[in-house]
Amino acid sequence: SVESRMQEVLSPTPEGEYVGSAIVQEVFNIGKTGNIAGSKCLDGIIKKGSNVRVLRGDKILIESTVKTLRNFKAEVDQIETGDECGIGLLDYENFEPGDTIESFVVR
Repeated sequence: SVESRMQEVLSPTPEGEYVGSAIVQEVFNIGKTGNIAGSKCLDGIIKKGSNVRVLRGDKILIESTVKTLRNFKAEVDQIETGDECGIGLLDYENFEPGDTIESFVVR
């Protein structure tokens, strides 16, 4: 079932309900804004202001919040499966291609 599959994909921490994930394809340096993760949403949705964790392999690097979310040049409130986007996080910009950004809702 989808639910059991999501439980497999969901990292062991933090407490929260898995909402979606994106893979970092490219990192862009946007002047004063800093580094933005040029990403593609793999499944579910990612919303501006949502809680996320950045994973490299199976290691959680940081938990943060989506500060900016862009689809091409437009600022958007959410992206869905298959969408390409630029994701900026609060207090984190050490992205590398291949990192996974997982979105979750705290219960």
